[in-house]
Amino acid sequence: MGNGRRLTALLCRISNEVEPADFRTLSAVRPEQADHSRVRRLLVREFSITEGVVLLMASIVFSALLGSVRQVLLNAQFGTGMAANAYYAAFRLPDGLFALIAGGALSSAMIPILLSTEREDGPADWARLVNLVFTSLMVVLIVIVALGEIFAPAFVHHLLAPGFDAETSRLTIRLTRIMLLQPLILAAGSVAAAVLNSRNQFLLTAISYASHNVCIILGIAATWIAPGLGIYGPTFGLLAGAALQVIILLPGIHDNGLHFGIDWDPASERLRQVVRLLIPNGLSVGVGYTGFIVDTAFASKVPNSAALPAIQNAWLLVALPIAFLGSGIGQAVFPRLAAHAAAGRWRTMHRTLLSALAIVIILAVPALLGLAVLGRFLIHILFEHGKFDASAGSLTYRVLLVYVLALPAAVATEILTRGLIALRDTRTPLLTNSLQLILRAALIAILLDRLDVVAIPLAFALSATLETLLLAAILLPRIGGRVRLGRDDTV
Repeated sequence: MGNGRRLTALLCRISNEVEPADFRTLSAVRPEQADHSRVRRLLVREFSITEGVVLLMASIVFSALLGSVRQVLLNAQFGTGMAANAYYAAFRLPDGLFALIAGGALSSAMIPILLSTEREDGPADWARLVNLVFTSLMVVLIVIVALGEIFAPAFVHHLLAPGFDAETSRLTIRLTRIMLLQPLILAAGSVAAAVLNSRNQFLLTAISYASHNVCIILGIAATWIAPGLGIYGPTFGLLAGAALQVIILLPGIHDNGLHFGIDWDPASERLRQVVRLLIPNGLSVGVGYTGFIVDTAFASKVPNSAALPAIQNAWLLVALPIAFLGSGIGQAVFPRLAAHAAAGRWRTMHRTLLSALAIVIILAVPALLGLAVLGRFLIHILFEHGKFDASAGSLTYRVLLVYVLALPAAVATEILTRGLIALRDTRTPLLTNSLQLILRAALIAILLDRLDVVAIPLAFALSATLETLLLAAILLPRIGGRVRLGRDDTV
């Protein structure tokens, strides 16, 4: 009870450390209309950090429950066979591409510049910046996806899954080419999410999280009605989930007085500011996803066909607290950190950052212990159905026991990285993430023959912990120095 009260107090404190002027509604962009329905007002309501954390965490938990249902159905339907391995491998490139160009990387790059444009240039330039980013994003994605479609065979054979046999490789290539359409569909949704989050309007973002898993579940269900669909059922469900996410987010854009349109001006200084943040930030996120590609490549060489499904299932369990604590709290606190940095309120930013770090680390410890103690039971209940047998479940638990060691570091990294981005420093996370990837790959290469698939989560746990310590050693003294010097400049 005492810990719960202290955590609540921390959340309330960081929630209140913001001046209303930083998040005021601009009447020229979003006029208040007396005839707005209660529902429409709710869609554009600005949430406090505490409210945002609760809302996003609830959404993440609900999406995770759906993700568990999705994984249960995938395991039961496809087990650890060729189709399952091809599906898990094929998802890596589209997911990494989306994270590299758009996704969370785009939000982190856009939000500080949107806040500055809103404050300094007014609503017209703010609205134009949104369309400049949307247009540029679509152009870049079209080019990259086209190249991905062309070079998918070489990527699968030489980088993604060099250990797959010919038949599994062919299926992986086909699935990769289909899934590459996902980033194109999600481009509008990623821009919309950045706009809504910059205004602390988290409701539609929270609702949209579930769309991915809902549609994949429907895709798996479709294979029961039409067995000939096979693994293509969840694959097309993935694309449907992307479309549904965009449909959910667009009403929020409309209610903010915006309409997506084509606006091409590479010379725009505000667009260049977004790009300067996005390139290193996107590369940093891309490096993180490259780590999953490295994991997949090494897992494809393990003789046990359950290796890659075990990695996938174990990561699903450990990713829940990472998303719940690190991403949920990080996403809610980031607009405040960016606003404090923009206004030069270093002492307030320092307190907000330390409070968020304390919350995620304190909560990560019981999550770690819970997964270690209950993990085998959860795997048995959730995953051991149909073609996913007890031996695959035991291997999944061995992998999970090592993954959970990285939990405190992984959630802390989510907060520390956002603190650096709030200072418009995206190069440091890129550097530390690159060093983490190099160390991770080297450790797997050294340990794989001795530890088999367990080498993969062990390498992640060790390299992630070292990265977190390095980030903290860089960020905390930087902000602390500005507090001591009483500096008021923005960066």
